[in-house]
Amino acid sequence: MATLKVFVNKTKNCVAFVESDLDFVDVLLSFLTLPVGTVVRLLNKQSSLGCVDKLYQGVERLDEKYLATAACKSMLTKPVNSSGFKCQKLKINIYGKGELYTCTSEVCSYRALSYYSNLECHCGSAMHRAISYDLNQDCDNYEELHGVFIKGVKFAVTDDLSVSLIGHAMSSLNDCCNGDWRNMEERLVKIDKSQVLHILKRSLVSDTPLTDVLLHNGKDICPKFSVPSSVEKTVAIEAFDKEKKIYRIKLALAGNKVLYAEAGQDFVDVIFSILTFPLGALKKHMGSRFKIACLNNLYGSVERLASSGYVVEGCEETLLNPKLPPYFNCKHQVIGVAVEKEKFYYACDYRCKLSSTRYHCSSPGHSGRKAKRALLIDPKTSSEGLDFPEGSFCKELTYMVSDELVVTPFSFTSVISLHRQISDPIKIAELVIDKEEALDLLDAALSSSTALTDAFFARANAALGLIDEKDE
Repeated sequence: MATLKVFVNKTKNCVAFVESDLDFVDVLLSFLTLPVGTVVRLLNKQSSLGCVDKLYQGVERLDEKYLATAACKSMLTKPVNSSGFKCQKLKINIYGKGELYTCTSEVCSYRALSYYSNLECHCGSAMHRAISYDLNQDCDNYEELHGVFIKGVKFAVTDDLSVSLIGHAMSSLNDCCNGDWRNMEERLVKIDKSQVLHILKRSLVSDTPLTDVLLHNGKDICPKFSVPSSVEKTVAIEAFDKEKKIYRIKLALAGNKVLYAEAGQDFVDVIFSILTFPLGALKKHMGSRFKIACLNNLYGSVERLASSGYVVEGCEETLLNPKLPPYFNCKHQVIGVAVEKEKFYYACDYRCKLSSTRYHCSSPGHSGRKAKRALLIDPKTSSEGLDFPEGSFCKELTYMVSDELVVTPFSFTSVISLHRQISDPIKIAELVIDKEEALDLLDAALSSSTALTDAFFARANAALGLIDEKDE
């Protein structure tokens, strides 16, 4: 729990700004490290972020036999935060205790580690045993640096989550009250995990999350945010773009919307991988396409704080270019988020704990034995020896994707049932989609409940018009 000094504009009945120490700002900045699937899980599948709640629920319902491995469902619904161990140091920890798992066999010599408990060790035993990470051995000296991500004493956080040092913010804060500080009321507010989660939720759909939560308790408030003006579509260009990616889909159109898409493994991987992307990575790679205003403000705040030397060494990259954990990459992902190098973990024969440094075991019967390197198992590795090219999340089948991005295996029974429910004539359009157009889908997935319609209807309808003209 943290105590905030909240300055309320009494005339407008809104939060003008919050004066905070490191603890609250650290947890706000940690939002940038969160994978989309983690956001949905933390908010009980009520994030209101475009289609991602429906996408997430669809993955939960999808039979594991259609996924590359059973662990792929966990990878999508419980994606690993590559900064998870850092986030365990937060004074307000909204993430819970991050765990790795190891083999239950006491005679296993592999020192294998897993993100999830439903994997099988190389020795054939189940990996159900949680193993703790020795945070005190972490290479970062948090005591000396005073914070997990940032350094400083006092910060000002505006209603739309723009963060600055309190001294640097005074001129803009003066504008908030039109130079008349008599309109300001100072309140002391204690904030806990549940309120931080409310702020996370409101930051996705509102320009005023602090007012929504600290003044109105986050209850019964509809999404409210300014619609950004039309912006140029910009995307970070990387080596990833050297190989142009093409996806082929069929779209079923009725009236003025897309009913569903018929798609293969590659296109479904594009959709599934959305759940694994950290929010900060989406901002970095989508550029001006990324329209979540409060997260844009947090991202810009990190850039400014880093330029002034107030970000902990190494954390600028963590927040502004968060990476996927090892083995979470998928060759069909559309924005080229980089994968973090596998960290060096050490464990003794008994595997009583993990550490970033070598240690000597003190467990009875194993005392004095030197810890050796432990290695992660790829969750997409099939125990049946099946080959899933470059880490696909799903098997190579034909799938049906709804307008809300719910993925199911393609079935003629489902198609016929859907057609019977629609009175309008249904037309089928075939599209070839390149990376830029797949980015339209990513944009729509984060901002709309009708992603396929928003991303592809106009083009598909135009394509059908051209075909009709040829037939005439």
